[in-house]
Amino acid sequence: MATTALQRDAERLALYTGLPYQSTHQIAGAIRRRAAVIPRPSPQQELLERWLLRRVAWPMYDPVRPWGITWVRPEADGLTVHFEGDYLAGELAGLLPPRFTADGLFYGIPGARFFPASKKGVEMILPGTSARIRLAGIGPKAWKAAWKKEQHEAAKEGDVLCHLGSPRSWTHRELLYVAGAGIGAVPRARRAEASAWLASALLRRVGLWSAAGIALSNTSWTNPENGGEQWIIEHIHQPTPDSLHHDELVGLLTDPEWGMRVKVTDRWCSCARQGEMCLVKLRSTQDEAGELELRFARRDTPRSVQAWGGELYAAKTLAAVIAPTRLRLRPESAS
Repeated sequence: MATTALQRDAERLALYTGLPYQSTHQIAGAIRRRAAVIPRPSPQQELLERWLLRRVAWPMYDPVRPWGITWVRPEADGLTVHFEGDYLAGELAGLLPPRFTADGLFYGIPGARFFPASKKGVEMILPGTSARIRLAGIGPKAWKAAWKKEQHEAAKEGDVLCHLGSPRSWTHRELLYVAGAGIGAVPRARRAEASAWLASALLRRVGLWSAAGIALSNTSWTNPENGGEQWIIEHIHQPTPDSLHHDELVGLLTDPEWGMRVKVTDRWCSCARQGEMCLVKLRSTQDEAGELELRFARRDTPRSVQAWGGELYAAKTLAAVIAPTRLRLRPESAS
């Protein structure tokens, strides 16, 4: 049982990020509350993290954990994202590097550049800024093979991979793309930047979703919203006796010290009527642009096994996290 502030911080950091307790104990011990344990990064770092979450938001393959992320390590000047394994190398190599198709369509993260893979992972940066994300959990051989295959496919399709011609700086076409008008005539860059704080704060607390029941499927997408973005997260899960209720997860997200600097603005709960979907909307407590809509869809065991298959369902069950009772929080709106 946690008896000291250090142990409680370590437990809480493990719950929010998915990091092993041994690692969070070292991190919390080094910080000793002299700074935020989950710090808010620079606007450029937030933007890069927003783009990463946007690109992995709808996985091509069904991962074991939400978005295929095992844990994250948030720092003031960077983020490490540990993915489930080498099987995701091909998906990430196809989703993240910026490219233009032969038809002029853009895919990937604008400006993203990648250093050669190492045992520590793949370093992704935004040229001209200090923003960086380390993609861990994928071996160098797997990444190199996926990278080579992606270049081969691009050449065959007539796609232009931006990093090949400009490995350390933005291309002119990328700059034109982000400056271009998106939906509602708001430049893409301005809309993404306005709500990047929201996506970054979500990604830095990705571990919470593994504690909200057996995570069967997590998908997310964005809609234009008053010059920013509305982020929608659909968490299809199977509740268990020890899992976080959605009100408890929202309580952790709205916690003044550890949460996302958000407040509940609307809530619709069907739990008492044995419904299959509950919904919560949140906005910034600091009047920042953007809205977060959380959809909690419940499934029972027979339907879960039938839909996801026995082997994958078993792996998802093992990946579910039990939150310590003393860390559970309830928002005022749930009372």
